[in-house]
Amino acid sequence: MNFRLLGFDGLLNRGVNDFLMQDNELYEVKNCYSDRIGRLIKTPGYSLSVNGQIVNDKSVNFLHNYYNPATGTSYLLGGSDSGSDYILKYRTTGAWSSTLGTYTSAAGAELSAANYLGKAFIVGHDNGTFLAPATLEGITYTTSTVDDPDLTNMPKGKFIVRYRDLLYVLNTYVGSDPFPNRVYWSPEPVGLAIPSPYWNTTTDFIDVGYDDGEYITGGAEAFDRLVIFKNNSIWAYDESELKKLDDVGCDSYRSIAKINGVLYWFNRRGFWRWTGNLPELISAKAQDIIEAITPSTLSSVVASVFNGFEYRAFIGTVTVEGVTYTNAWFCWDTRKEKCYIRCTYDTAKSACEYIEDNKKRMYFGNDDGYVMKFAEKIDNTYSDNGQPIDSFFTTKLIDNDVPELSKQTIKMTVFSENPQGLKVYVSDNIGNFKGESYQAVERNIDPISTLINGNRYRLKFAENSINKSWIFNGVTIDTELYETDQNG
Repeated sequence: MNFRLLGFDGLLNRGVNDFLMQDNELYEVKNCYSDRIGRLIKTPGYSLSVNGQIVNDKSVNFLHNYYNPATGTSYLLGGSDSGSDYILKYRTTGAWSSTLGTYTSAAGAELSAANYLGKAFIVGHDNGTFLAPATLEGITYTTSTVDDPDLTNMPKGKFIVRYRDLLYVLNTYVGSDPFPNRVYWSPEPVGLAIPSPYWNTTTDFIDVGYDDGEYITGGAEAFDRLVIFKNNSIWAYDESELKKLDDVGCDSYRSIAKINGVLYWFNRRGFWRWTGNLPELISAKAQDIIEAITPSTLSSVVASVFNGFEYRAFIGTVTVEGVTYTNAWFCWDTRKEKCYIRCTYDTAKSACEYIEDNKKRMYFGNDDGYVMKFAEKIDNTYSDNGQPIDSFFTTKLIDNDVPELSKQTIKMTVFSENPQGLKVYVSDNIGNFKGESYQAVERNIDPISTLINGNRYRLKFAENSINKSWIFNGVTIDTELYETDQNG
């Protein structure tokens, strides 16, 4: 009997048991994805974005892409602790600059930025202590209302979002009072500037469910709405009506990203998207992995857009059924609506898109002061900053649709456009693998001799190197079925 497993483009599905999974869905996927219908390929790697650190051995927990229209220059802003202070630096195509701005005695600060009126407006806090609002125009950074009148009466806040023609500050602090459910907005600009008397904190605000015991955890613009996240709910505002959408909150503002107008984010129940109606859970097929995220790190999930269509979110190191995914990213292919897991050599503390040399790429800051750049397939980068990429995928438990019968398999044929030394492992009846027992795939069409006995088993294909990405098309299995003696 010939059993065919071709076109593994269903990617990860741990949401159903093996009897319900489709043959093209995979039980485990690490560092490989489907780049086109009918095949799997090892992920491209990443490289150090520039020689030099922001601060040695300190986390880069803030990245922001700022474009100055006056000079036509794009800047990558980065923030990090520096001793007991917190500092900002920038780069274009060279090394990181000297310090732009310093938040004194604010080590561990968290910043939020929005581009508006040709400047980057920056707000933030340090463990609940609100920082002075700031602007960056070109490479001129200031918190002074004398140097930049647009800061006059601007409220302090944790988050900042541009919506339509106005700037909004969320989860705020005015005078000596915190307003965790309040959103302030700027006046309508005149001549690319905020007109006098500037920000009006007496009238220009809304309270978002202030009596519900919640607080604002982030915001974004989508579908011509200001979307406001709280810890247990999501709201939408259109400059006239504020509406609660659902009891789905956001646990990490750094997880918020937008792809083709659709909003994506994370909370303790998984990853979500908003297409203008009600929030939709997209991570159900990876629920075992979501539940393995360390609870204390929920607010540390960071995300951005990879390759223009993929939502990529760092979730940390997780262990599922004895398999450890080190520095794992949840990756959602918006074209196919499929997910897989990417693991990196480096941790991630921040992420954003940035254009350099006319190439838009996803960047992330690590915990050692460096910023990394994810490569895309066209870049021919096959390592993670010089480190090998450990890749594998595992099938569901295979039973040839007759699990009650035992099988004896003596041959399988693996089809690959570029095997690169893929190794094939066969599990026992319940899916456990022996690491020393494998066959190597050496040709594009490779008939491999094997001996498999049992009712149900998995196949695992794995490779760990800095070699060119392998490409896998499928496998056929020649097997004989026979009944076992139930009486022994």
